[in-house]
Amino acid sequence: MIKSNPSFLDLIRLQEDVSQLISYLSERISEGLLSSNSQWAPNIDLSEDADEIVIKAEVPGVQAKDLHILIKEGFLQISGEKRQPLHRSQVRYICLERSYGKFCRNLYLNAAIDINAVRARLHDGLVTIWLPKLPNRRQLERIIPLES
Repeated sequence: MIKSNPSFLDLIRLQEDVSQLISYLSERISEGLLSSNSQWAPNIDLSEDADEIVIKAEVPGVQAKDLHILIKEGFLQISGEKRQPLHRSQVRYICLERSYGKFCRNLYLNAAIDINAVRARLHDGLVTIWLPKLPNRRQLERIIPLES
């Protein structure tokens, strides 16, 4: 069987079909009829020194009321929701690349943390979390008196 190369007319038809599909999907997105379930997770920087661990997470467009930070059993969880802005009138998107929706990022902490001294700040789309370390409990010594 001999395969022929697509003709110029076939390529034009394909281009029109793809253009119609993109237009259709764009209209559905702008009408809110097609929603994305894709999840996003904030990018982070993690650093430490002898006294603390510092985590910086990019959360542009997330409001403080929609951001939750939890520390539990050796894990830090940063979660929340980035809400899509509401428009007064119907909007037709030409391009929609930013991510919206719920997110969750879990980080294992490889150090004993003083959870009562943890603090966090949200400023200009960046949340910074300071996690003070407890002294290394494995290297502490204690003489245990014997009961008689």
